[in-house]
Amino acid sequence: TDTGRLADLLAAISNAMGGVPIPDLPVVAAAPEYMEQKATIDAIFALALGLYTYVNPVPTVTGAPNLVKLLTQDCPEVTGGILNVDKDPVQAVEAMLNHIEGKRKKLGI
Repeated sequence: TDTGRLADLLAAISNAMGGVPIPDLPVVAAAPEYMEQKATIDAIFALALGLYTYVNPVPTVTGAPNLVKLLTQDCPEVTGGILNVDKDPVQAVEAMLNHIEGKRKKLGI
């Protein structure tokens, strides 16, 4: 799967950088205008990997309050992942770029 290959790639990059934890890598996952529900699963997988994840429109998980809390509030502490569901594409891109730059700065690259 695409997400499986992504996990393999991130593990290889992490190893090549001396074992940098995946959540500390300057990487984001994005599905800005997803067309199928598979994107929701891919986004949750990316969050489980600890990635900053942008999806739009908001995934259809809002009927499950505990899941919404996990994805929007608890995930950074659990996996390092961050969910962004901003509807404004310019703000979403700025947030992703800021995240990448912050991670790069932290790694000194």
